[in-house]
Amino acid sequence: MNNACIVLQKKINPSENGVAAVLGVFLANGYSFMDARFILQSDEKRVQECIQSLKESADTLLLLADKTALPIVKGYISAYYNENTAQNIFGGAGIYRDKKSTLFVLSADETDTGVGYAKNVCVPYLQQSSGIRLDKMIIRAVGANEARVKGLLAQAVNISGNKLSCYHTRKYDEDVIEIAYDSNTPRMLTDDVLRLFADGLGDTVYALNSDCSLEEQLVTLLKLRNRKISVAESFTGGGIAKRITSVSGASEVYFEGLNTYDELSKIKRLGVSEYTLQTAGAVSDQTAYEMATGLLQTGCCDIAVATTGLAGPKTDRSMLPVGLCFIAVGTKEQVLVYRYKFDGNRKDITEKAINYALYLAYKQLKKD
Repeated sequence: MNNACIVLQKKINPSENGVAAVLGVFLANGYSFMDARFILQSDEKRVQECIQSLKESADTLLLLADKTALPIVKGYISAYYNENTAQNIFGGAGIYRDKKSTLFVLSADETDTGVGYAKNVCVPYLQQSSGIRLDKMIIRAVGANEARVKGLLAQAVNISGNKLSCYHTRKYDEDVIEIAYDSNTPRMLTDDVLRLFADGLGDTVYALNSDCSLEEQLVTLLKLRNRKISVAESFTGGGIAKRITSVSGASEVYFEGLNTYDELSKIKRLGVSEYTLQTAGAVSDQTAYEMATGLLQTGCCDIAVATTGLAGPKTDRSMLPVGLCFIAVGTKEQVLVYRYKFDGNRKDITEKAINYALYLAYKQLKKD
């Protein structure tokens, strides 16, 4: 299938947008767009010339624009696609057909007229039209070596002989690998590829052939183990608690979260030793250990997570490097402290720490 894409931009060098997110939905399901054109939204003539040119050679044409520009797009395409053949019109997004091609109009964002429309309308439409049912495997991991992941992706493509379509995203040290294949693909091949990633990524994998997020996996496991979790956060500022409580049913397993940002808060709320803070410092393995221990001593949780670190952009009076952090995870039997040095800006460092904290809690529960 020959697919092409037109992206309408408000300006020549746009800021971050949802184009990659929408295209990612198609790629994850085995549909790639080899020809992509970027055109200024205001250049109506150029847009129409591009539509006319591409619709002659492409089976499927994807047109992405700003959500607010979708009514304008409708006017642009009226000369080439009959509105009477339009299907599944929703909030300006829609599917248009003529004898030669199909046009998808979506917003370039992660809303219900962008990513949501691609997932729920466009991909099912393509699958039904082709008569080929596509299946998908998803592998999720935290802390895997990036070069190692890329090497495994190359091996997967080599093994499959292009029978599988691999789509990989990496954000805040979390890898999501989506492998799409049609119903005619031999089961032995898909099993071999799944085993390749399982063996190659080892215990960094937290979801194998599952589309559950890290926090969903953790909450599910807490329920299965009949355990409750508490969290004490410093530089992550409540981010771990937010992720956990975003999951439906988290109230069954989440006891409490403390955002002990100030040193005095660590002393009063968690019982961290003043001596520890004066000698080892707030950003230290001992402080992280005592924060987690303080949660466990309440007797109301079975597993505790604590974070302390420097997110930047500058260091503090300790002169420790920006990105240094300590994550403590443990039970009444044992508390382990992990040291990390994350790169990136303040948000990158914080989000990476949140991912690792959730992953380490999940990993600890898996051992029980």
